Amino acid sequence: MPLNEESRLERPLRLAALGLSLFFVLFFLFIALHRLHYPFEVDRVESGMMTSVWRLRHGYPLYAAPSLEWAPYLYAPLFFYLSAALSKVMGLSYAPLRMVSILSTLGSFGVIFLMVWKETKRFAAAAVAVGLFASLYVFVLGWFDVGRVDSLSVFLFLLAVLATRRAHPLLAAVMWLLAFHGKQTFLPLGLAIFLVEWQRPKRMLLGMAAFTAMAWASVVWLNHLTQHWYSFYAFGTSGALGWAPREAAMFLPHDFFEPLPVAVILILMAVLLAPMRWRERDGSFFAIVTALLGAAVWFVRAHGGANINATIPLYAWVAILTGVAVHRLLVVWETSESVPSFARVSVPALLWMALTLQLMAHLYRPGQVLPIEGSLAARQQFMEDLRATPGDVWLVNHSYDGLMAGKPMHAEMDALDAVLGRGYQPAVQEFHRQIAGQHFTAVVLDRGQGSYEPPGLFTTPPFSDVYVLQAAAPGAAVDQPNLVLLPCAAASAPQPQPGLLRLDAGFVDRSQCKP
Repeated sequence: MPLNEESRLERPLRLAALGLSLFFVLFFLFIALHRLHYPFEVDRVESGMMTSVWRLRHGYPLYAAPSLEWAPYLYAPLFFYLSAALSKVMGLSYAPLRMVSILSTLGSFGVIFLMVWKETKRFAAAAVAVGLFASLYVFVLGWFDVGRVDSLSVFLFLLAVLATRRAHPLLAAVMWLLAFHGKQTFLPLGLAIFLVEWQRPKRMLLGMAAFTAMAWASVVWLNHLTQHWYSFYAFGTSGALGWAPREAAMFLPHDFFEPLPVAVILILMAVLLAPMRWRERDGSFFAIVTALLGAAVWFVRAHGGANINATIPLYAWVAILTGVAVHRLLVVWETSESVPSFARVSVPALLWMALTLQLMAHLYRPGQVLPIEGSLAARQQFMEDLRATPGDVWLVNHSYDGLMAGKPMHAEMDALDAVLGRGYQPAVQEFHRQIAGQHFTAVVLDRGQGSYEPPGLFTTPPFSDVYVLQAAAPGAAVDQPNLVLLPCAAASAPQPQPGLLRLDAGFVDRSQCKP
């Protein structure tokens, strides 16, 4: 069969892969813009992120002594300050935080395309690399546009890798500094990454020295501004996170091979059939970055509290490797004299078909990531009841809801648990004191009392002696919050009571209240 006739088999399959790649990028934008102005969380951590931005806009420090009033997340500060700045234009809501993430994700798409294009000069390979990353949107639980630090940190990480590959070491060091302040887990990687310049020792040492000096100076400066609370959270409480053996063991099969089997196979094929010279600069760059990033992501994923978002930088890098692998495999089949003419065309067609199937495996429905039907009405009803509830209410997982309802500020449990788990006594003693004194009219949880950390927090005294009356939160059947905990005295009050104190409708468990 003539070569140009057989090439008709490859072209539609390549176009199919390109079409799916474009679809995933556009579909991400469609979903992200639909979620942009949703007035409540689309991810449980967003509430604490929003409270952090609220604090900055109202002149409160981001890093301060932990208490039931406030405990920040264990994250670097850049995302919060960028979101606070954007909120001056867009208004104080979840939208500015999500917009930072949306723009960051689009930036990541651009950097992935640029890196593959620079390495291959092949448009299709670069475009499919972007599509492959975009297709993982649902697999990473819709994190690309969520108002939290991950998308910004991934974008800065990719810029730093690009600068390490293409720019002066001083510029690369600056970019790694920004990545570090996007998410502090990039600190060791920002230093070790300059090993890619091992054949040019002066550049390697210059990059390492510059990054070390700037990172050290920035940490000293932040500690000075925060009376050393920055290091307490960024390095201290995060160090208390325990080892998670199951996540460590399942990292390769679940987090890596399961979502990207075709990509992994193509990368391995390129290593075997079109190997780079690993001792030369190109080969050592890809080998060292892959080894360092893989080890760093595995280490983070193997600790308690880590979620699939920890793997997003690795997915972006694997997408880049896949684009480069596609190019190198195509070059082998297009130019090698030892490859039969039939294989020169049929094998590339199979390659594009495999990539198309890989992309098709990630097709998803909007309903998988958009707020479920009725959730907005349920949350609005909950907010009405919250506003009507007298006194102070601690929303353990929805601190910003409390602020919107005019209640005092309180710490988000996903941040406070690390402080209490570390045994920081002033915070522990304050918790016991306020609970024993029935400071809160109600305590609202999203899940069972025994599922929170540290163990026993809501199931042992003093909490179990005070807040023992359980009632379903308004709208619990549709959306979180789920459970309202009240003192037993609320059961003897005449009904109906205002707001969350109303016990004449819905589930109520009085079994732990003594007659």
